[in-house]
Amino acid sequence: MDTNTGLTNLTDSEFKDLVDIIYENTRIKMGEHKRALIASRLNKRLREHKLETFSEYIKFLKSDASASEIVDFVNAVTTNKTDFFRENKHFEFMKTSFLPNWVKENASGKNKTLRIWSAGCSTGEEPYTIIMTLFEYFGKKIDQYDIKVLGTDLDTNVVNHAQNGIYKEETVRDIEKSILRKYFLQGSGQNEGKYRVKDELKKYLSLKQLNFKDKNFNINSKFDIIFCRNVIIYFDKDFQKELFTHFHNYLKDGAYVFIGHSETLFGVSEKFKYVSSNIYNKV
Repeated sequence: MDTNTGLTNLTDSEFKDLVDIIYENTRIKMGEHKRALIASRLNKRLREHKLETFSEYIKFLKSDASASEIVDFVNAVTTNKTDFFRENKHFEFMKTSFLPNWVKENASGKNKTLRIWSAGCSTGEEPYTIIMTLFEYFGKKIDQYDIKVLGTDLDTNVVNHAQNGIYKEETVRDIEKSILRKYFLQGSGQNEGKYRVKDELKKYLSLKQLNFKDKNFNINSKFDIIFCRNVIIYFDKDFQKELFTHFHNYLKDGAYVFIGHSETLFGVSEKFKYVSSNIYNKV
């Protein structure tokens, strides 16, 4: 144990074993720069199980009794960074380009089904922003359409957080005040400093835990848009290719996929055409 930090030391071989277990269970690649993060977060798991070393914990993870611990292990090592209206250009594209065209194409009433997938939804800020954008565009006419937003994430804890839809004041601080008043309830008393998403938004959202490494996503819909932003940077190129083959199959003809500002599909897939601002169209 490090006497300065009170944390159990992580040896080179233990770090390698843990990185291998992370990859095996999530396909997430962890480099040396993640070593301190892994050691810090997993020290809590050692204390939970009253283990003295990471070698003991690794042995436990590899045992037949580790099924439930694997969930907590994955939750501990994954990173969830998100904000409401993050990379707002994608939501502006929805309002100014995608939705007007979608309405025009469906003016005859033949197809009023709109499906959007937030793949890597974290604590829910992204899917709720999508729904707020839909409300801002459609207004009271939103109920004329069959609209559903799916939010999925690897981490069961953040999926539960999204389901609750309760956020601290600092999380909603940058939301435009008129939007905040329209779509959130401000807490009082013991809930002072917290905001809860209104139920009228929640009814358009379904949430589930999903691991991208699973061959069967168990999703029956085809989507008009897939948001998968700031997610693929954690995967190697081979798995990125595999994932976007899946996404291509889950998209309707002419549908869109949105990725993060630091991500690209160059060298990943030729099944998508670049539109603008990390927006791609299904070929």
